[in-house]
Amino acid sequence: MGQSQSVSTQTEVAAPPETFLNFQQHKEWHGIFEIKCLDPNIQRANLKPGDKLDVNIKGYPLKFQFQPTVLYNSPDTFQWLGSVPVLFWGKHQFYFTPSQDTPGGTTLIQREDFGGLLAFVVGPTWSFGQKSFQNFKTLNRDLKIAAESATSQSGSAYG
Repeated sequence: MGQSQSVSTQTEVAAPPETFLNFQQHKEWHGIFEIKCLDPNIQRANLKPGDKLDVNIKGYPLKFQFQPTVLYNSPDTFQWLGSVPVLFWGKHQFYFTPSQDTPGGTTLIQREDFGGLLAFVVGPTWSFGQKSFQNFKTLNRDLKIAAESATSQSGSAYG
């Protein structure tokens, strides 16, 4: 029931896709999303469907924290689902694919599909939707800068 909305951004990164496998590093790379495994001993590469995350979003009009469920995890795709049942749900997706435009690089796509009775607030004419889009762009920019810096400093993705 309700409407559906999507927000999507894409960025070219001069670093290989495997650069993005370590979530512990991500919190040092940007200030909007803090993504942690509920079990601090599990790295992103080892997450499986059904595992829970702790996500703290600091860049929205209202800060909020939630515990979504991992839907899919591979080196090139990471997806989770968070929801307030019936009212609102979001399927967040990251795609890290070898770039067709940047040799040895990554095409980073970040997308979220929203649904439920309150999904309309993420529409392009609503401030929540506009802020979500800006936050995605900022996160992509921050990940790009950090990944390229880490790769150039160490000569590899892992420093």
